[in-house]
Amino acid sequence: MPEGVAMAEYAKQHGAQSSHVLIEDQSKTTYENMLFSKKILQARDLNLANGLFATSDYHTFRAAGYARLVGLQIDGLGAKTSRFFIPNAFIREYIALLANHRVFHAICLSLILFISIISFIVGNGIFF
Repeated sequence: MPEGVAMAEYAKQHGAQSSHVLIEDQSKTTYENMLFSKKILQARDLNLANGLFATSDYHTFRAAGYARLVGLQIDGLGAKTSRFFIPNAFIREYIALLANHRVFHAICLSLILFISIISFIVGNGIFF
């Protein structure tokens, strides 16, 4: 069952009015979820700056970045993560952030490496 369908059922069982629940059930990634959700909101002529998204607390930062990237000016609400899963979750998010900005990180790493090599050469009097 897609997450969107499961969460819609949960929301309805806990008092949400069916007319206020919109379901996005086609996405495979967080980016797609934000993009497809935006299309649903636009199809209903709803304000793209008025709303919230819910996710895991560790995932809120990256999800908010995707929301902004696709043009949703909404805030995130993070659900508590079980303690045993926190190390895995933060490592996963860290790697995902590195992967999302790999060009920037490659440039920074290259600059650090270049400066380190120059410092080593100058500091040890090599070639001078």
